[in-house]
Amino acid sequence: MDTTIKLTFCTLQVCTKYKVVIGTINEGVHLTPELSQTIVLTVFKILGNCPAVYITNRINSYSIDPILYNNISKIKNIIGFGVVCQKTRKAEIAQIEKLFYKDDKFKLFQTADSAVSWGKQILEHHNMKA
Repeated sequence: MDTTIKLTFCTLQVCTKYKVVIGTINEGVHLTPELSQTIVLTVFKILGNCPAVYITNRINSYSIDPILYNNISKIKNIIGFGVVCQKTRKAEIAQIEKLFYKDDKFKLFQTADSAVSWGKQILEHHNMKA
């Protein structure tokens, strides 16, 4: 990853070459639409107005306003949304959250490396079609 950005509620690792972002939300945060908007604005300030893949690395325990998935699915530049979770319970919750996401580009992973590889593939495929 090229750049690491620490916000008050999360850390973002941004790979500008591949347009892949890994977000790690801090322990105990309630992720609201406003906080999500801060992430989006921060990411596109760095990457510009180009397609990107966002990967959330769920190593901490936090809550999410389910409306976020509907909002995120409307952002045309986010062409893939990955969730990294190693614990079974978190994976079960992510499967439920997937129901809120209006796009087929939502995928679960057990490792960040596999999620990043998937993100690169999605972006390569997207660029070939463009």
